[in-house]
Amino acid sequence: MKYSMFTLSLPQCSPAEAAKMIKEAGYDGVEWRCAPMPDPLPVVPNCWGSNRTTLDWNNWKPAVAEYKKIMADHGLEFSNLGSYCRADQPEEVKKGIEIAKALGSPRLRICAPRYDSQESYRTIFPRAREQYAQAAELCKAAGVQGLLELHMGNIAPSASMGFRLLDGCDPKAMGIMFDPGNMAFEGYENWKMGCEVLGPYLAFAHAKNSRRRACGIADPGYVRYEYEACEMHMGFVDWLAVFKAFKSVGYDGWISNEDYHLASGCGLDRIRDGLAFLKKCEKAA
Repeated sequence: MKYSMFTLSLPQCSPAEAAKMIKEAGYDGVEWRCAPMPDPLPVVPNCWGSNRTTLDWNNWKPAVAEYKKIMADHGLEFSNLGSYCRADQPEEVKKGIEIAKALGSPRLRICAPRYDSQESYRTIFPRAREQYAQAAELCKAAGVQGLLELHMGNIAPSASMGFRLLDGCDPKAMGIMFDPGNMAFEGYENWKMGCEVLGPYLAFAHAKNSRRRACGIADPGYVRYEYEACEMHMGFVDWLAVFKAFKSVGYDGWISNEDYHLASGCGLDRIRDGLAFLKKCEKAA
């Protein structure tokens, strides 16, 4: 396995500070977040709207040389470009591919349509299959790999639904990012079975954890629950079982730490502990 850190989890750091910390913690690479950023940034860092490690999607070209130098200076690999381009926006996909190529990232995330109950899955799905097929062709021509992240709230929250969406695409051009922390919210299937379903489409993995907690009583009297992010070793995801599943199908690619629980205070000790935990699970598997 190779391990990277997703900079979503280090919103308080500059790119250089993040790379230095990630290297000191023992990681092999970095998954850089890439998204439109406000100018100026809000004073208080947070993972999404005020993240100082984010490569600005709208002003990326001047920063490429800096990011490449930072990576080279610290001996780190680009594991993935954590972009938010969507398969239904081909011009955005082309831009994401251009950024990944300029940085030297071998892959980029390409987001799936959301499912909000306003439009039937049966009408969204065939359209999305065609959109991902087209995105896969763009990726193949550019020599990078697109990644569909299994994510709650979209049309592919589970391994089987992700496979159904991409089945027929060249897996070298379009693979799947396995994210058990998301699948604990929505999309859980037996970890081993899910990895078997994905087969060659299993191309990347995010590592974090989450849990469900009671949050009140709803009319007519049942207990309401909500999900929350939590420490890597505390939530629903049995990471030893996940690593056993990876081992059973021969997956030995990237695992990227996306632990954003209390991320504004995430520092060297925390990300070092996260890596140690993951490696311990890998060894035990």
